[in-house]
Amino acid sequence: MSKKIKLTPDSLQSLAVLAALILACVVGVVLEPTLFLTVSNFTNMLVSASSIIIVASAVTMVIISGNLNLSVGGLSAMGAVTFALMAKSGIPVLMAALLAVLLGVAVGALTGFIISWFNLPSFIVSLAFDYIGRGIALIGAGGAVVFGLPAAVGMIGATINGIPLCAVYAILTVSFFIWFQRKTVFSAKTYAIGSNETTSLLSGISRKQVVTVVFALSGALAAFVGIVVTSRFSAADSGISSSLSNDCIIAAVLGGTDINGGRGTVISMLIGAFFITVLTNIMNMQGMTVYTQNVVRGVVLILAICLNNIIREKVKL
Repeated sequence: MSKKIKLTPDSLQSLAVLAALILACVVGVVLEPTLFLTVSNFTNMLVSASSIIIVASAVTMVIISGNLNLSVGGLSAMGAVTFALMAKSGIPVLMAALLAVLLGVAVGALTGFIISWFNLPSFIVSLAFDYIGRGIALIGAGGAVVFGLPAAVGMIGATINGIPLCAVYAILTVSFFIWFQRKTVFSAKTYAIGSNETTSLLSGISRKQVVTVVFALSGALAAFVGIVVTSRFSAADSGISSSLSNDCIIAAVLGGTDINGGRGTVISMLIGAFFITVLTNIMNMQGMTVYTQNVVRGVVLILAICLNNIIREKVKL
């Protein structure tokens, strides 16, 4: 006797985005048959996806908690420039990287603290810290790029035997957050707050603690990505990661993370991250301007939210 397979909203969302990813790959092959399937192009897409995957792993947790984080782009630039300036001043590279990540943790925690303790809208506060982080980067780099870094800087973002270390970092980050979501009490508290804040508070869960920690995690990973990008190019650009916040939110929402909180997984976010990367790759190969690409990203985000809502309304658990 065969059993009927019942799809949950999360699995159906993942299948829909996976289908979109496959379709995007087919479009890429049709438009650029000689370029899209090359090893170098896949390597470039893997490197680009790694930055989104690393930061979006934490941003997914922020959204699950019922908040939005628009600060990761600015904090990534801040991490990049502060790391470069410290390394250039003679501080050992690994120590400079650690200090830059800790700065990301501090600013991220401060963002979450202000949001939770003063009950302020997360998108406004995080946007303010995006400006602050970007401003610190611009001031430190003099509005330009920090060059003349020690050779040892390149070891953090190097490619070893054809494997970019940033891809290794992405795998390790996702693995950690998969374990984190499935095995920790803190993750359960995050879902509870995003699902029903009133009930979670009556259960003794501290919203202040949870929100502060998830923002601190996203700040740490944003700064780390800035460090890795600086290492890859041996230069710190104060203008990097301008679309990182948007790409992370799109990747999470495409993967089925509920923009209102309470639902989502890092595994599903992976599919969304790869879709965004492939789409961006195709647009770059077609010579689309940044402005046109921003329009496409905005449309994709709206469609993702609509798809999410439609699936959750039509499919019953």
